Amino acid sequence: MGIITIARQTGSDGEAVADRVARDLGFVLVDRYLLESLVQEHGLTGPELDESDEERPGPGVAATGEVHVDYLQAVLLDLAAKQDILVVGRGGQFLFRDCPWSLHARMVADLKARRAALQRVQDLTDVEAEAMLDEGDRRRSEWIRQHYGEEWEDPAHYDLIVRTDRLGVEGAAAVIRSAAEGRGIGGHAGEIAAWIERRGGETPTERPEGLLPGFVHPSEAELARVLDFYRIRWEYEPKSFPLGWDEAGNVSEAFTPDFYLPDLDLFLELTTLKQSLVTDKNRKIRKFRELYPDIRLKVFYGRDFRSLVQKYGLPATAPGTASARGSEARPS
Repeated sequence: MGIITIARQTGSDGEAVADRVARDLGFVLVDRYLLESLVQEHGLTGPELDESDEERPGPGVAATGEVHVDYLQAVLLDLAAKQDILVVGRGGQFLFRDCPWSLHARMVADLKARRAALQRVQDLTDVEAEAMLDEGDRRRSEWIRQHYGEEWEDPAHYDLIVRTDRLGVEGAAAVIRSAAEGRGIGGHAGEIAAWIERRGGETPTERPEGLLPGFVHPSEAELARVLDFYRIRWEYEPKSFPLGWDEAGNVSEAFTPDFYLPDLDLFLELTTLKQSLVTDKNRKIRKFRELYPDIRLKVFYGRDFRSLVQKYGLPATAPGTASARGSEARPS
């Protein structure tokens, strides 16, 4: 397996070149359309994809962009571990820059050619077309700088810089294809999987549907799906914490958080009940925190939970970087 990344100036026909190279070499083309289908496949919504898009920074990037970049990287690493891929944009040249079996190209063209490319598909004056070109490239540059701290236009990031206005789509594709074949980046499935594991990007373990626990509430199944896709390991109701005892010393009341995230050493509790039913739950949570002050617990209430699912408002910590007290906590 191998990895090709293609960055492109706005209007340089980079998408067309990428499509041709992927078809010629039999690589999976990883563009916005594929990523959108993956999002829908996993029952998720679209905002996390928009905010991981170098062309659509949007107002939410400053607050949540790092979370969405983690999401994007997880998807790309998972794809790269399974097949040859060609990644269009989205910082692929930085995510895979240290992979020995990768090739990084950038498509460029002169201003006149790029302006004409826009005017072929939109009714634009020269001034309007040039403004769109500037805006598209500015957004790409800012997105890369924000999330990778690199200069998108620096030629040192690329193995090839190809002028599509001189070579055309077919000629540019031929150059990239020749370079990929010359470097022999294909046929390295085991090496690439090992490289991904070493960099802390292990691919998620498949969880057969038949092995899913019997969730009490649909919201728990929804959160489990998000955690799986976002590469966060979880355990469902792994431990009950005693809250009260009778005169004989038997447990008379207990609290069982919905999820435990071992890599984050964090328990999660979902509260999507009607307000009239939340009072007793809140009482238990207060008592839990009094008895177990060293156990980390995050509680999500109705609207908070929906925001969590839609915006991935969970911390993203690489496996092995958080302390792991485990689920065998004892009352203090």
